[in-house]
Amino acid sequence: MNQKEWMTVPVLFAAGLDETLDFWETLGFKKTYYQKSPYGYGVMSRGEFGLHFVQQKWLKPEENPSNCLVMVTDVEAVHQDFSTALKEKLGRVPNKGVPRITRIRPGQTRFTVTDPSGNWVTFIKFGDEDEEMVTKSEQKGDQSPMEFAISRATRFRESKLDLAGAAKILDVALERYPDEAKILIARALLLRAEIALDVEDTATASASLQKVRELPLSEEERASLSSEIERLSEIR
Repeated sequence: MNQKEWMTVPVLFAAGLDETLDFWETLGFKKTYYQKSPYGYGVMSRGEFGLHFVQQKWLKPEENPSNCLVMVTDVEAVHQDFSTALKEKLGRVPNKGVPRITRIRPGQTRFTVTDPSGNWVTFIKFGDEDEEMVTKSEQKGDQSPMEFAISRATRFRESKLDLAGAAKILDVALERYPDEAKILIARALLLRAEIALDVEDTATASASLQKVRELPLSEEERASLSSEIERLSEIR
């Protein structure tokens, strides 16, 4: 590792050190340091970036408060690499339980990996897009009520991982603002379907997709949504 004047090193807890290190190795990290005594400690590295883990046998993964942010240039490519590796290892891409990886929508700027020890590691795209998502969720500005609801729900889902909160924001907006532009209603319904699929609620996802199909959209508007509708239909 190159010497730097300043460097931040995250140290996360590991309920089971070997299991946690093996998980990150599956995702393409390399074990660059390991000790069993006088206490369990390991380092998993990827390029110049590293995650340090210290054994904490008392830790319950579901109660682990530890988290870390990782900035990357191509968040969708990283998500694809991780998903492929997990599917090869586990036979599936786990979106629930521990370990898990959150799903990613086209254009999404971040996703979170939760390892076997319950650590949240969020991978975020460098640049203005993620900052814009955060700003739009906090400041209404010139957004319509439905646009603001979509921005807030997106933040709740992608940053806070509060799926119930995100769903409630959209459900309230869809009931309260039925006269909004149909394309915005469609986008809210597609995000609602995505959130439903996050929690394996296929009934709500199907109902949301059906409402999108029934909206009186122009040919251009419907074409702009077709790939997203197809993607969600395949996941369902």
